[in-house]
Amino acid sequence: MPAWRYVKGSHFERELQKRLEVLGFKVIRAAGSGVAGDTPDLIALGKTKRFALECKAWKDSVYIPKDRFKQMLEWEQATNLQTYVAWKAHRQQWRFYPLQALRETEKSYALLTGDLEAGMTLDQIT
Repeated sequence: MPAWRYVKGSHFERELQKRLEVLGFKVIRAAGSGVAGDTPDLIALGKTKRFALECKAWKDSVYIPKDRFKQMLEWEQATNLQTYVAWKAHRQQWRFYPLQALRETEKSYALLTGDLEAGMTLDQIT
């Protein structure tokens, strides 16, 4: 992954982390999660809600390789924490998708531009 893409991704992860903290969540950020292990990017813990987020800040669509997607499903099952893909499309608000909402393609699981509006808002998941 090019260095600029990592910096961009970590910037958006931190932005979302701060928004969740303002809402009263304690948030754990797993730096390098997709590269260094099977943990999602953010784990949000609140008094009544708990969930994990795999964050993507991509303009047109989101693609998650099949092996990474499998890791995310296994993590969700092992921890019993609902896991969402959090997508920040260009000039759009964050949208959140349960793993089951992604479509299987030949090499990956995907969300396409047409799926953007179908995602939940931050208010809806919190």
